[in-house]
Amino acid sequence: MTGHMQNGVSAEAVRQQVDRILHSPEFSGSEVLRNLLGFLARHSLGKPGEVIKEYELGVAVLGKAEGFDPRLDSAVRVHAARLRSKLAEYYMSEGADDPVLIEVPKGSYQVSWRYRSVEPAPAPTVPEIPSPRRAISKWVWFAGGFTAAAVAAVVVALGSSAARTPRIPAAVENFWQPFLATPDPPLIVFSNHRFVGSSATGLRAFHPGVDSPAESNDTYSGTGTVMAVADLTNLFSLNGRTARLKRAELLTWDEAKNANVAFVGSPEANSRLGELAPLRHFRFKSSREEPNFGTGGILNLQPGRGEQAIYFGSGQPYTFDYAVVAMLPNLDPKRKVVILAGTNTYGGQAAAEFLTRADLLGDLYQRLGASSTQPPPDFEALLRVNISGGVPLRAEVVTVRRH
Repeated sequence: MTGHMQNGVSAEAVRQQVDRILHSPEFSGSEVLRNLLGFLARHSLGKPGEVIKEYELGVAVLGKAEGFDPRLDSAVRVHAARLRSKLAEYYMSEGADDPVLIEVPKGSYQVSWRYRSVEPAPAPTVPEIPSPRRAISKWVWFAGGFTAAAVAAVVVALGSSAARTPRIPAAVENFWQPFLATPDPPLIVFSNHRFVGSSATGLRAFHPGVDSPAESNDTYSGTGTVMAVADLTNLFSLNGRTARLKRAELLTWDEAKNANVAFVGSPEANSRLGELAPLRHFRFKSSREEPNFGTGGILNLQPGRGEQAIYFGSGQPYTFDYAVVAMLPNLDPKRKVVILAGTNTYGGQAAAEFLTRADLLGDLYQRLGASSTQPPPDFEALLRVNISGGVPLRAEVVTVRRH
């Protein structure tokens, strides 16, 4: 076992790295995640290639009773998603200089490891990053929990430093072919919410016409938005592409009109989305608008039989959300715009997972009456996603509109 190697990393180096992670401040407050990572690491080192069942994890790690049915209880999937997020948080802070990267790839419960690239990727200007130990004002609830927008820049370094990995599934590669086949890098435009104040003094939502623009603080993005950007960045890096990241409020018309653009995040914090990529069949209702003030929604402008005229997210506590995914033409007909937008940050995260998984894209292609062997026709689709413990689960197609 001590001689087992993966990507040139010895088992002993992996154990030391896992131990460092388990004793880090990021993991000190979660015994469940510590136990889960430790169990997965020991299993992956001791039994490489052997699949771990959700049932085994539920009973051995989470303390579920015998007879636990993972089809009805999503606890294992939720904690695995939390573990992935916590590992990303560790490598963005305490482990920023660690040479060995420990990961739990989506779709599996195996731990993988590799050396970090010695060539750092260039990063955009870094805005304020709030310390996780500082208390954040109660006003931060409005987008479902926030992290600094600068975190998005870090995923470029993590994604672009990946060792050689398996090929992108054919259906996923074909969907994103317009972005992968052109020489210019894809552009990812992510939402950044506007606040007044800071993490030290307290934050509240910025109110146009009431607050001075000079007081605006737009350095924060939703946690789900950051995870969605990470998914897209990793996807493009598998194809050898380095995406350009841009905060929505800094996007200019000239740089967007001739590029392949992916808009990520709530339109409530992404004003450029409506300006550059107007939807024909759906429209987002702000949480500051009626009906149902305080809860975001998606208007279905031409509801079909059995469809609703408006789909509301759950509001707090977040248990489900709706999102729109779309493929539309840009001003340059040779370029495309992809939209991944929920009524809150979790919907955007689920939309990114939906568009990077072959099994989920298969359902979309079927609804479109198209073949997954080529890029899809221009479309708009409405998704519904359940949320458990702050983690979005599998998204499902509600309705599709083909252009």
